[in-house]
Amino acid sequence: MRFPSPSLSQYAINTLVVVLTLAVLQYTGWLSGDPTGLDPAFLVVVAVTFPAFSYLIALVGANVRSNAE
Repeated sequence: MRFPSPSLSQYAINTLVVVLTLAVLQYTGWLSGDPTGLDPAFLVVVAVTFPAFSYLIALVGANVRSNAE
């Protein structure tokens, strides 16, 4: 089993972009149709789970590529 060597700064930048994008979409009401403000609990959950799932996807991708070689 191969483990990817992620750049932690890249994960941080990607997480920040995703959370800020979702915050803007929530604030403008594009996600639900009514701009009721921000949901901080949702944004915290996304900020915590996004890097974990991104790493899992990179892990699967590294192992699929290594088995094909």
